[in-house]
Amino acid sequence: MSDAKLTPIEPGLLARMVAGVRYAVTGETPAWFGPMQPFPPQAPPEVAGRQMDYPTGYNLRQTPRAEEPVSFAQMRALADGYDLMRLVIETRKDQLAKLHWTIRPKARLAKPDARCEALLAFFHSPDREHDWSTWLRMLLEDLLVIDAPALYPRRTRGGGLYALEPVDGSTIKRVLDLSGRTPLPPDPAYQQVLKGLPAVNYSRDELLYLPRNPRTHKVYGYSPVEQVIVSVNIALRRQAHQLAYYSEGATPDLIFQVPESWQPEQIRQFEDWWNSVLSGNSSARRGAKFVPKGVEPYNTKAEALKDEMDEWLARIICFAFSVSPQAFVRDMNRATAQTGQQAALAEGLAPLQHWVKSLIDRVIVSQFGYTDLEFVWESDESVDPLQQAEIDRQYVEARVLHPDEVRAKRFGLPALTAAQRADLMPELTPPEPPPAAVGEDDAALDTP
Repeated sequence: MSDAKLTPIEPGLLARMVAGVRYAVTGETPAWFGPMQPFPPQAPPEVAGRQMDYPTGYNLRQTPRAEEPVSFAQMRALADGYDLMRLVIETRKDQLAKLHWTIRPKARLAKPDARCEALLAFFHSPDREHDWSTWLRMLLEDLLVIDAPALYPRRTRGGGLYALEPVDGSTIKRVLDLSGRTPLPPDPAYQQVLKGLPAVNYSRDELLYLPRNPRTHKVYGYSPVEQVIVSVNIALRRQAHQLAYYSEGATPDLIFQVPESWQPEQIRQFEDWWNSVLSGNSSARRGAKFVPKGVEPYNTKAEALKDEMDEWLARIICFAFSVSPQAFVRDMNRATAQTGQQAALAEGLAPLQHWVKSLIDRVIVSQFGYTDLEFVWESDESVDPLQQAEIDRQYVEARVLHPDEVRAKRFGLPALTAAQRADLMPELTPPEPPPAAVGEDDAALDTP
């Protein structure tokens, strides 16, 4: 019988066993300058999933957006005070309000029914006061300026939807639950603050609050006006400076020099006479000034009131709203201007169109209970007619569309009749044989 062989234990294995026993007893690791163990959680288990670290007692605050550096009133003042931004906002509202839309079944082959007609009639005047275009512009105003559009579903006595009335979003204060989110019904989700006091509580079913750009660390949305607030402030100060050029200031337009021998009283008398001759309703600073020594006049006014900074600010404002800056910058070549305008129109309208579609689809489901119907934007016929004709021709040649489908889609015309089709596409008939020569028939008969 052979002797047993002794094998020493690997030092690394022994060290790992000791470290494991130590960690099980003390909870500490022997790693040198290691990450160490985190502190144990202090919050109860129900805190898991909280959206944000909101201030303690947040719901006790009465003023909407009180914790933000920019208030609703300031954003409205900036949007109204800077004329270029107001023009851009109105342009974007015009572009969306002019588009055509309809209500149809989600199934492509299904035909619109009576429910579609009823919804079309309702949304042609959603609040029973304004038409669709005006109602949508009111909603887009709060969306683009403060990102707090809100709709109040006014109901009939039977509980049905009577109207969707726009509400000033700056009066709506959000209420948070323990997780930092909007409470579920029947708990209050929003408070309308009027005269500085909480006036009305709304649940999520009683008010549609529809910010487009919410963020996880903020309670309220982030509007395009707030995104360019620094640039807007610079632009407002530049406008005030340019306005002061015509209304205020102490620098005269011209300084004339008079003979050195004139006394101050003579200069004053001549200056008064000169200004009385040339001045109209302008302020006194617009008059010429006279000083002794010399004969040459000096122009003290700067000529340029607009420079590259104004164009840069215009580009920033237009980019925030995805509107082409072509109208506010120097002339550019036609191809570049047209390409930029089309890109801005498409890129800016698509997100807004999607937001409006989501809103109306939500109303159709939550207020009417129709899950098989949807709101759709009809195609914008802004394509060049020649380009559209070439597209239709290619579809017809590729047998994707029938000519009658193109007629119905583009022009609303009925299918071609048989007579019209014969006139437009006459069938090819074989040509008649030439007349036989004299004697040929007899020769053919004599042939065996």
